[in-house]
Amino acid sequence: MWTILKEKEGLGEDHKKKMSELELTKPMNELALFQERFNVHLKSIVGAQASATSDDTENPSVLDNVNHAKEIILGPGKRIRPYISYLMYKSLGGQDDEEALKLFAGIEIFHSFGLVHDDIIDNGKLRHGQTTSHVYIANQLKKENNRSGNLEKAGKNQAIIIGDLLSIWSQGVINLNEYFDPKKMQRIRKIFYQMAKQVAAGQMVDIDITTRTNVPIEEIDEKTRLKTAGYSFIKPLQIGAALAGNETKEVEIFCKEFGLAMGIAFQVQDDLLDMTSSDDKLGKTTSSDKSQNQHTYFTYFPSLEYGKKIISTNFEKARSLIKNLSIDESEKKKFFDLVEIIQNRTF
Repeated sequence: MWTILKEKEGLGEDHKKKMSELELTKPMNELALFQERFNVHLKSIVGAQASATSDDTENPSVLDNVNHAKEIILGPGKRIRPYISYLMYKSLGGQDDEEALKLFAGIEIFHSFGLVHDDIIDNGKLRHGQTTSHVYIANQLKKENNRSGNLEKAGKNQAIIIGDLLSIWSQGVINLNEYFDPKKMQRIRKIFYQMAKQVAAGQMVDIDITTRTNVPIEEIDEKTRLKTAGYSFIKPLQIGAALAGNETKEVEIFCKEFGLAMGIAFQVQDDLLDMTSSDDKLGKTTSSDKSQNQHTYFTYFPSLEYGKKIISTNFEKARSLIKNLSIDESEKKKFFDLVEIIQNRTF
């Protein structure tokens, strides 16, 4: 069965056009079905958080900046991280689907926080087909006759705080949840804290190695493990398992090994797309690795083939781990399908 991208409510015409360019006609796989269900809750939660900003300030520029950040969050993201949590939760017997989706929105909002800061660090101009927060804010300031000073710097400063605000929203979703069992939520808060801590450490490692001419492969491995594998796959898997209340030794090992394999494949694939794709196709600024002196597997090894081999090897390892996991075959298929979707992605 096939579906055509539906027009998103509450978004500007330019953004709808860009989204249409990014999301062409596509098969209704499990991820696409999840996105439709999840986006309803994400829109409600993010909309409520953005609206609540007016309780704190009536400053029109601040409210506009927050609204723009909201539109980026609600743009055509892949929703891989909350989907990973949901797959793990359902495969281990989770039943409270709608409440789980609300909780997993915290993971997606946290991801958006990281992207806002990433775009400042990498001087990115596009995110999800839209102008990035720091560029948008600076452009808005330049349109106003009564502004002065370094408006580019002001845009970046405001975007830093926007990112912080999104981080606060994500923590609110996790920390203030009163629906699920308190013991499960205590475990989830611990995992979420570890995830945030690792992302910060990975970002610092990433920035540090951009200042060096040569970097050992071990530090590229560490950056990939902390920045991508941990918060994109391992921790979301662990959160889903914790919510289901089924953290066996087998599940713990699967979360770590499958998450690491997928994280490595996903990040190296991202690095390859950064080199070979275009801004329009990815919906974000490309060639940023080269311009920002990023060190990746593709800068360490002279041949693209080595990086491509890392990608394929880790995807195959992920499939092998799914095969050996003690869950229903129907649930295994969903994991296999996700690997296939990610391996074949073009943005």
